[in-house]
Amino acid sequence: MMGMTFALSPLLSSAPVAGRSCAGWSLALLALALASHAPALPLAAWPALLLALCSRGLPPRPWAPILRLVLFGGAVVTAGLVFGWTDSQTIRLALLLVLALKWAEACVAREFVLLAGGSLLAGALGLLHWNEWTGLALIALLPLLALGVLETAAEAEMRGGQPEPFLSALTAGRRVGARVLARLGGNLGRLALALPLAVALFIFFPRIPGPLWDIGLSFGLPLPVSLEKSSQGLGVSTRLKPGQSQAQSGVSESAPVLIAEFENWVPPTSLLYWRGPVYYEFDGREWRLGPEYEAGQGRSLMRRGWTKGGAFSATLARKSNEITYTVRLTPHDRLWLYGLDLPAALDAESFISTDWQVLAHRPVEAETRYRLKSWLEWEAGGTLDEALRLRALALPEVGNPRLRALGAKLAAQPPDARVVSALKMLLENGYNVRDRFTFREGPDALDEFWFDTREGNADLYAGAFVYLMRAAGLPARLVTGYRGGKLMALTDYVIVKKNHAHAWAEVWDEARGWRRIDPIGMIAPERFGNASKQAIAPKPSASAAPKPPPQQAARRQTTNNASRQAPPAPPSGAPVAVKVPSPGLDDFFARWIFRLDGETQQSLLAGLGEKLGGTLGGKFAWVWLLIGAALSSALVLGIGQAIVWRREARSLPPPQRHWNRIGRLLARRGFLQAAWECPASFACRVAAVRPLWADALRALADAYTGWRYAPAQPDAPRRVETRARKLQNLILADTAAPRPKPETP
Repeated sequence: MMGMTFALSPLLSSAPVAGRSCAGWSLALLALALASHAPALPLAAWPALLLALCSRGLPPRPWAPILRLVLFGGAVVTAGLVFGWTDSQTIRLALLLVLALKWAEACVAREFVLLAGGSLLAGALGLLHWNEWTGLALIALLPLLALGVLETAAEAEMRGGQPEPFLSALTAGRRVGARVLARLGGNLGRLALALPLAVALFIFFPRIPGPLWDIGLSFGLPLPVSLEKSSQGLGVSTRLKPGQSQAQSGVSESAPVLIAEFENWVPPTSLLYWRGPVYYEFDGREWRLGPEYEAGQGRSLMRRGWTKGGAFSATLARKSNEITYTVRLTPHDRLWLYGLDLPAALDAESFISTDWQVLAHRPVEAETRYRLKSWLEWEAGGTLDEALRLRALALPEVGNPRLRALGAKLAAQPPDARVVSALKMLLENGYNVRDRFTFREGPDALDEFWFDTREGNADLYAGAFVYLMRAAGLPARLVTGYRGGKLMALTDYVIVKKNHAHAWAEVWDEARGWRRIDPIGMIAPERFGNASKQAIAPKPSASAAPKPPPQQAARRQTTNNASRQAPPAPPSGAPVAVKVPSPGLDDFFARWIFRLDGETQQSLLAGLGEKLGGTLGGKFAWVWLLIGAALSSALVLGIGQAIVWRREARSLPPPQRHWNRIGRLLARRGFLQAAWECPASFACRVAAVRPLWADALRALADAYTGWRYAPAQPDAPRRVETRARKLQNLILADTAAPRPKPETP
């Protein structure tokens, strides 16, 4: 950043009023704001931004603004044609270009102050692309640089707009930097006063996840659900290479995929599994779907599936926790109408495939709305068709010998113990979940991941687990789609975006049918908010899981099928406990500071509601949060105002405090001193009504007037204090004194 400042130092001297120092501090702040967007900006955008900054060197001719406007229009039009007119990259580039061009043409102090405000806003938006600690460093640096801009601008204004004397950039920066640090130290006290209110609002004020336009999407405003149309990536594509979904991490990951509006109650988002493609075929390098999915032949798939949700539900051995919701889905040119596991009732023009997917008759080429019902708790049961069993056991002829050998070793155990042992390996051997990781494709890629690198994303973990289960003799399949979503504050809407793409495994159990196993949910439960790491324990019986009422279901976070991802322990042995390390400082800050979201707020409030007999939480959690925010803010402000009043009162001289105390005491008896009334006149008016107080009140008025207006006398404060105490005793002892209505002459 400073290198950029000195590289453009010849351009700083062109500021005729604010001078080099003000322009330099503004450039440093703007450079930091631009750097905050580095992970999201395409490489081709930087030359345009650099040209915009360098345009400050243009001579002050009429054609200079026209040239800057041409630069802005050309860059934005090019970005619009390449990325799309409403794509986030185009909008981001336009905002940053406006700031860069504003700096290039700014020449007075007020323009640099305006630029500082815009740079702070841009920097705040760029923080979303960095991790927590880097973002915290940017938060600390941005206000410091903005304060430097304000200091230099104030100095320019005090000089009456005269140019700053010639100083080197180093000298000017050092001088202003010293003033910035001095002012920061002086403001620490004010910041401390604001801290209690900030903490109260931080804890209680309802949080709105994502950008503000997500609220408009939730309420059905005429905004496109997705900024881009794509049939590629995890949860959409008909082909999937292990680990390839990490390539979609970036700007496009914030694009919405679907918006769901729930009726009656919204389940915890960690329990929402939006089912998409289900893979069986794996050739060692790539997972593939059947040709019907590639061609979009929905009707041929419908003949082997279910056209009524009730007919499909009848095949389940157990189901409970039925929810109803309406989905607004972005076009993706595929057949999937994403539904939660497992569908209970269908919308028109849809059906359920043999792999439990909700599919449309034709590819989704336009925004679609549909209404579904789903079971959150289920047990499949039934028998596995022999042809499907062979598909779910198939392995490539060669490749990944170590996983094959491990599977053969697990095959000697009972079926339940094979799953338990595999999950125990993931929990106890230092596996890490990464959005970005090194992955080398090849016939032995899964071996290298499982035994060597031990880091990857959801589809890599799920695919390797499916491979291992097949090697151990258990039918398994890979399921992709999305997990979770962002609950919009004060609504029943959940927005699912591309960064919620997820993959999990399903393993066949001869007694209970297909069972969901989510390796990521076991290794990194913090990624899904309400999920929690659990010991691998036996699965409770069906009779132990009755359907809860709606007002309780939203608070139950560990009763459905998703929270029981861990399979049962071997019947012959005790449950296998998994040691979970205690969270460190990083985990504490990540959970309670950096990632404190609306769902965590509701879960905290729901826990409090259960302790109070269920009066809080549930559907009205946001109402209680708003009440808590209002009450806590009022309490903090009240305490703060009381401290201010007390501080102001104690800052008065003692005689003034004694006179004010007597004035408050008389006011409670119905005697108010008018603003224009002198102490002697006020004493005469009160004495006419209460003769018992007359002598003491006149004596106090004379002493107070002598202290305030006469030449200083050493014993004057003492006389005021003595006579004030005497009058106070008379007033308090006069219990028969009437209390007329307060009035002023």
